[in-house]
Amino acid sequence: MALELLVLSGRSLPHALMMLIPEAWQENKNMDPKRRAFYQYHANIMEPWDGPASVCFTDGVQVGATLDRNGLRPSRYTVTKDDFLVMASESGVVEIEPENVEFRGRLQPGRIFVADLEQGRIISDEEVKDSIATAQPYEKW
Repeated sequence: MALELLVLSGRSLPHALMMLIPEAWQENKNMDPKRRAFYQYHANIMEPWDGPASVCFTDGVQVGATLDRNGLRPSRYTVTKDDFLVMASESGVVEIEPENVEFRGRLQPGRIFVADLEQGRIISDEEVKDSIATAQPYEKW
């Protein structure tokens, strides 16, 4: 219900999930200042969900998943050459011919995975978070 409320208030799904399930940012000295400002601003609005949680989401245009900062839930994914995406807690839940595998991966703690169906591409964690963190002057607020 909290996720739906945040999306209905005008935030994108990735933005809302970054608010609800933030990466470990407080002690990360290497984090970009704009991203740190995003998390600091939103920490004043709500307490984070600390999991353990691997949350899948879609709005019909974007589909993805995020893993809480503790990373206790496994989230593995496979993308095929014929544009099929499988994400599950274990590998091999769907039989896929090895020659049809484009790439495989594992969602890391605090990361987000987004596939944009309109753009036909996977958007990296860095790109998602940087675009959201720089959309507003959070460091001034």
